[in-house]
Amino acid sequence: MNLNFLIAPFAWLLKQLYLFTGNYGVAIILFALLTKIVLLYFSARGKRGMMQTQRIQPKQQALAKKYEKDKAKYQQEMQKLYQDEGVSMTGGCLWTLLPFPLLIALYGIVRQPLTHMLGLAQDKIDELVAFVGKIPGVDLAANQNFYQMTVADEISKHYDEVSQAFPGILNINLNFLGLNMAEVPKLGFNWMMIIPILSAGTACLSMWMNMKFSKQMGAQQGQNKMMMFLSPLMSLWFAFMLPALMGVYWIAQNVFGMVQDYFLSKHYLKVFAEEDALKAEKEARRKAAEEAMKEEQRQRRAEAIAAKKEKRKPGQTVYTMQKKPKMKDESSSDS
Repeated sequence: MNLNFLIAPFAWLLKQLYLFTGNYGVAIILFALLTKIVLLYFSARGKRGMMQTQRIQPKQQALAKKYEKDKAKYQQEMQKLYQDEGVSMTGGCLWTLLPFPLLIALYGIVRQPLTHMLGLAQDKIDELVAFVGKIPGVDLAANQNFYQMTVADEISKHYDEVSQAFPGILNINLNFLGLNMAEVPKLGFNWMMIIPILSAGTACLSMWMNMKFSKQMGAQQGQNKMMMFLSPLMSLWFAFMLPALMGVYWIAQNVFGMVQDYFLSKHYLKVFAEEDALKAEKEARRKAAEEAMKEEQRQRRAEAIAAKKEKRKPGQTVYTMQKKPKMKDESSSDS
């Protein structure tokens, strides 16, 4: 499948960052930062959706227990719950999938720098590979899975010689902090081990932060605990399978992601607290209005009952005649 339409814009961006910094490792870190900024809106939507889903977990569990034997009714009540709470059943997951095409594009760029960073056609790549392969001491078979990275690394090491034969060719220096980013980390006591360890460590710390904020909302912890172990293990495994440059990208992504999640979580916890306070206020006003209506109805019923006893219409004032007191006979008093 041809993914050049997806890779091309990101390859251009990464190339500009490399030309600006002169360091591939720093360019990758800036690339991770810029993509976080560009995807911030979608990340915020995804974070809100996930936090909303976590907030209604206690209600969801109560419904599951109540309608344990009636699955159809449970589904109806769940749909009503999602509608009442304004939660999309797929919204939280959908937005979190957006970074995956970006990861695929970056993998393609890292794996084939001659094609995407240098912008060379295949015939030109063949000429370049043939020339580099003849340089004494060069072994292009050292890393067959990432062949173009090996060639790019050798070009950088012998740049003066290669640039004479291929004027204007871009020098991609794959060294970062004294480490060769073209190499795939291997088990053992070596500095390259730092990258997989940091990749797994930052992934673990990121999951721990998510669990902490989930706990504040009373969300279920079982699945989060499983992900806390699974996510770092996957990061560790992939960091040992791919060039160190990808590990640097994941470390940067995890660090920037933790900063982003911290502020987004704080923001939405405040937003949800305000929403809950507003709902509580509306509910209090509604109950007060209902009580006032009930009280008015009770008064009307009491008035109707009293009117019936007095044989009058409700609301009608009854006037009673009082007997005039007898006056003494004036004539008798005179006598």
